[in-house]
Amino acid sequence: MRIKIQACGIDEVGRGALAGPVVVACVLFKGYQNIPYGIADSKKVSKVNRIILYKKIKAFASVGVGIVSSQIIDELGINEATNIAASHSLEKIKYLPNKILIDGNIKVQNKLNVKNIIKGDSNYVSIAAASIIAKVSRDKIMEIYSKKYKNYKWSSNMGYGTKDHLLAIKKYGITSMHRKSFKVKNLNTI
Repeated sequence: MRIKIQACGIDEVGRGALAGPVVVACVLFKGYQNIPYGIADSKKVSKVNRIILYKKIKAFASVGVGIVSSQIIDELGINEATNIAASHSLEKIKYLPNKILIDGNIKVQNKLNVKNIIKGDSNYVSIAAASIIAKVSRDKIMEIYSKKYKNYKWSSNMGYGTKDHLLAIKKYGITSMHRKSFKVKNLNTI
C-alpha cells in the first residue's frame, strides 16, 4: 500500500515526432523544500541544464516513466498511446499522490483527484519537472537509435520532422522506428 502525499505532475514528450516512442513522466516531490532550483518547462532549459536537473529531480523526487513504442502508436493512435504511457508512469512512482496535475489533455486510468492544465509545464513545478524527466529520457532513447539509423540524425532532431530528417526519409525511406500512421506533408517540396 502506498502512502498518499501531495500532488504529482505528469507531462509527455514525443507526441509530434515522426519516429520513436512517446514518453510520459510523473514526478512527485517528497516535500517542497527538496525542489531543485531552476526547474522550468524542458523547452526553456538548455540540454546541459536539463541533464543536471534530471539528476537532481531523480534524487529528490519519486519518478515514474512510461514509454510506448512507435508500433503501439500506429496500432492505437497517439492519444491512446500517450494515455497508456501516462498511466504507466503514475503506477511507477513510490507514493500515492493526493492530486494528479497533468499538462494538456492527457488522461490517466485513476480515480484520484485529476486536474488537466493547459500550459501546466509553464505554471506548475511538478509538471515542469516531469517535462524534464520525459525529455531527457526520450532523448537518451533516440540517441541510442541514432547509432543504428545514422542517416536520420536522430541524435540532433530526436525523430521530429526537421529538414534533415525529412530529406533522409525521402532518400532512404522509413525505418521500423518510424510511425507509419503519421503522414509527412510536403515531402515532395524538399
